[in-house]
Amino acid sequence: MTTPHKIKPRKVAFDWSKTDPQWIEGEAFVSHLANSTHILLPIVEAWFCQVFKDALPQVTDDKLRDDVIAFMRQEAIHGGAHRPVADVFKEKGMDIGAGIARTQRLIDFALGNPARVFGLLPTRRLGLDKWWLGTRVGVIAAGEHFTCILGRFILENRELDKLPHDPAMMDLLRWHGAEEVEHRAVAFDLYKHLTGAPLTNRLLVMGFIVPMLTWYWIRSTQYLMRQDPSIAKTPGFFREWRRAAKRNLIPTAADLLGGSWRFLMPGYDPEKEADTAIALDYLAKSPATKRKVGAAG
Repeated sequence: MTTPHKIKPRKVAFDWSKTDPQWIEGEAFVSHLANSTHILLPIVEAWFCQVFKDALPQVTDDKLRDDVIAFMRQEAIHGGAHRPVADVFKEKGMDIGAGIARTQRLIDFALGNPARVFGLLPTRRLGLDKWWLGTRVGVIAAGEHFTCILGRFILENRELDKLPHDPAMMDLLRWHGAEEVEHRAVAFDLYKHLTGAPLTNRLLVMGFIVPMLTWYWIRSTQYLMRQDPSIAKTPGFFREWRRAAKRNLIPTAADLLGGSWRFLMPGYDPEKEADTAIALDYLAKSPATKRKVGAAG
């Protein structure tokens, strides 16, 4: 397996007492694009853990088994770290409960039992259980490919540091991004272990992830901006994306689409997507990993 070191789940604590929804001063779009993660991640990471738990009995490699268990523990902590931000926003006049509920319904529908999605008989009766489990692991592997790209971006980006920003929110995103870089190979290793990661299936899962993430980012960012009482008019998503990407505040569309092609290449290796040393260096100094759990926030 390709993860060369022992993955470590870390307890964290954040102080949200000074955090505003527009946590980057003068950058409402970038703030709320990042804030969309607080809606999605607690939901999908719980789903990740359930799928990997279902897959664990089929893992025959001891190193991979250890990596999968550590991955699950990290993802559970990630979801728990993002979840309280909804309460922070509510205190500032932004109730995003409806958006969270809508996202939960979407994930339950799109990634649940295909009997509900496609109106089919249960996968057990059709003999598709193994295929459906492997495909869901593939969806996670494709998603983790993008979280690695985004994690590398937030860790290495210095333009955001030049803007006035909330340090707790930046630390949340960088701590999370660093752990995504750290465990970037696990989902693909499991996918390959279970299915061989054939090109046809990789096309299927990437064909799901790209439009789904695009739709989600557009809808959730605009939803959050409409909920923000300080924003009079919601700007166009793609115009704002180009503006922010040109200033290197977010990845360009070309960076993300190029990443999707790499996932499809025969020699794809998640370890080549980022530098673990940079991630571990940040994790060693992250305020969240140093703050006593149970502290403010």
